[in-house]
Amino acid sequence: MLNALNSRFRAIVSMTLAAILVAAFLRHTLHVYGGISREAIRADAILLIAGVTIVAMLLKILRTR
Repeated sequence: MLNALNSRFRAIVSMTLAAILVAAFLRHTLHVYGGISREAIRADAILLIAGVTIVAMLLKILRTR
């Protein structure tokens, strides 16, 4: 039981770190090479998070029916 918990924890930590690194790389690339301001990237990211959250909530509602 403890072994399964440890492997899940390691997987979650690994995926979280990978997501952070990819997000940082994409943000740097968009800012430096794409010429997009940091504020515009931040605003778009917030809108994207809101959109993904809404879609996830709608899918959860539709699955329960």
